[in-house]
Formats: sequence, structure tokens, C-alpha cells
Amino acid sequence: MTDPPLAKSSFVNIDGRVRCFTPDCWGDLVLMPTGDQDRDGVPAFLPFTACPLCGSTFPIEQDMSDRDLYLKVSWLRANPGAEEGEVPPGGGS
Repeated sequence: MTDPPLAKSSFVNIDGRVRCFTPDCWGDLVLMPTGDQDRDGVPAFLPFTACPLCGSTFPIEQDMSDRDLYLKVSWLRANPGAEEGEVPPGGGS
């Protein structure tokens, strides 16, 4: 894996993606589910991501819970036109 770690909160956007950090790469980094989920069906994510275009891997800094991230991205998708800064605490749940 390469440095620097990527903050999980970077994925809080309507697409749930972050542009790859590798120079000249146009790939997007996404969170990869582990297959586990909590009692409400919220998925758990791996502590790293990989670019499907260049193959670079990046550790993910766990600066927020998987649940909070999932709820915030879901809220943004349910409220098109809203900005990231408008997401209520708890993702509007």
C-alpha cells in the first residue's frame, strides 16, 4: 500500500467516490464492502481501497464509522442539490 492514508470522511459526497491520487490516473476510488452488515443492513467496509485503473492501493483512515458514512451518503443521494456541509448529524436519520 502507498501513503498517505485516505480519510473515510473524504467519501462523503453524492457519488461516494474519491479521485485516485496516482499522477496521470483518472480512476475513482470507492469503498469496498466486506460482506458484513449491522442489524439495520448498513454495510461494513474494508480499511483500504484500490484503483481499478492503475491498481494503486490506499489505506483508509477510520475517522468516522461505516454507519455514519453510509447514512450521510444516503442522505446526499436522497436530497439532490444539497451540499456536503448541509448533511445533518447522523446523516439525517
